[in-house]
Amino acid sequence: METTQMKNNSLFKKTGGMICVIFMVLTIGASNVWAADKPVELKFAVLEGTKAARTIYGHQNWADAVEKAANGSIKVSLFPSGSLVSPKQAYDATVNGLADISYISIGHYPGRFPLTESLGFPGNGISNPHMATEIIMEMYSKYPQMQKEFSAVKVLFLFGHAPISIATVSKPIHSWNDLNGLRLRINHKESASYLKSAGVAPAFIPPPDIFLNLQKGIIDGSVMGWLGHNAFGTIKLAKYFTIVPSVPGPLFAYVMNKKKFENLSQDQQTAIMSVSGDAGAQLLADCGDKEIETALNVVKQDASKQIFELSEQEQELWAQKAVGVQEQIIEKMEKKGYPMRQFIQDVKDLVKSKRKMK
Repeated sequence: METTQMKNNSLFKKTGGMICVIFMVLTIGASNVWAADKPVELKFAVLEGTKAARTIYGHQNWADAVEKAANGSIKVSLFPSGSLVSPKQAYDATVNGLADISYISIGHYPGRFPLTESLGFPGNGISNPHMATEIIMEMYSKYPQMQKEFSAVKVLFLFGHAPISIATVSKPIHSWNDLNGLRLRINHKESASYLKSAGVAPAFIPPPDIFLNLQKGIIDGSVMGWLGHNAFGTIKLAKYFTIVPSVPGPLFAYVMNKKKFENLSQDQQTAIMSVSGDAGAQLLADCGDKEIETALNVVKQDASKQIFELSEQEQELWAQKAVGVQEQIIEKMEKKGYPMRQFIQDVKDLVKSKRKMK
């Protein structure tokens, strides 16, 4: 009797132990399946708001393309209007991992990306988003020195914008002489040196603060691409818009935290890069066309606003004024060891070849 009871107890213990083991295996297995199904979230810091053309046609489309290419294993979460980090902190925040991906304006980091910045020299003649984007991508591919400027991050792609226009509240710009005495928000330091020679007082103001400064009369106008004028409220206050081909357009980069990228699976890395590189750059160049169209439509619908183009004579004069400023910058950078003269010549050669292809 006692022996039978002992056997039953032993059997019960063995059966119970097996059930526990099976339960644990099933639980762990279910947990692993859930973990595998849960997408990796990538925090993407962008400058513009949710209703901006670049967010709608550019950033969101790229994020959607990443998620599709990764078969849902990646979730790209946009943080618009500097809600994650401020525009001037976006690059360092990406290096440090506060943001996984950021879209930065090179003009917000004067002196940090010297070769890249030089693509935006006054007088280079870059005239539209596609030309700007193709040239910056080709120069990045050709020059290791330019690649080294971004060594702290994973570069997904770069792109540019053109043309630039000067938006003013009360004084239209028809000539070089009309610039004298104006206080203008400038997009980067090369433009500041250039327009300062015409008597402009440059103001370096973050895009989100442009509207308030215009409203208070602290500045007379803003020098930006059409997207910027529309996204940051300049169009609501400015009455006059003058297109100025000699003033360089802004340059941008999509960058990613290196460690975050390296910790992704090979398939996920491939998915991201399949919609980045030339494909991502082309997407944002196409977006640039839509941005210009959207902003121009807003201006044209208001009879109180006017758009001007410089006469051929004025365009030549503005281009000539750029030569001296450009030469000063080239000499300064050559002394620091940068191959600036050859770099700029390559840019100008690309501009010429792309104009012939049109």
